[in-house]
Amino acid sequence: MTPERVVGIGFVVLLHVLIISAIVFGLRTKIVKIMSGDPVFHIIPTPPQPQPVTHAPKPTLPTLRNEPVFQPPVIDIAPDPSGSTITGRTGPTQPPQQQQQQVAIADSGASSVAGTHTIPPYPMAAIRLGKEGTVMLHLAISAERTLAGASVTQSSGFADLDQSAIAWVLAHWKYKPAIRGGVAVASATDAAVVFSLENAR
Repeated sequence: MTPERVVGIGFVVLLHVLIISAIVFGLRTKIVKIMSGDPVFHIIPTPPQPQPVTHAPKPTLPTLRNEPVFQPPVIDIAPDPSGSTITGRTGPTQPPQQQQQQVAIADSGASSVAGTHTIPPYPMAAIRLGKEGTVMLHLAISAERTLAGASVTQSSGFADLDQSAIAWVLAHWKYKPAIRGGVAVASATDAAVVFSLENAR
């Protein structure tokens, strides 16, 4: 090996040593510089945990008990021996052949209603002339407690007294109608209206 070749190899080796040393010392300086600064710490917040979903408690329904149903008592009412039927509020209806006994209403004639048979007012002209007398009337009575008509069967002797008696009786007198077979019917009766000067004073 020649001396020139040995010198060349030595130079190449020395060059590589310098390069490697420069690289090593350069990286070391950079690392030390980086490590010499104050460390910075970043706190990563913890994500909120989802809240558990709570459900409202189910209402407790009362337990239904099968209560016994009481039926109303059935009362059978025996028919009256006299033939009349007694109808009760409970129990089956009575057979159709058992008819209710109707209360018989006795027949009666027409009768006056108390307080309505008043004396007509005395005509003033008849008082001055001294007229008086009794008027006999025939009255037709309807089935509705009213007078259907009136006629003079015996005059007092004075037309004004007769007309005053008819007008007053038709307007004020009332009768209970006659009864025939339990029904009110029309009838007739007689009445007297007395005009007396003694009662006029």
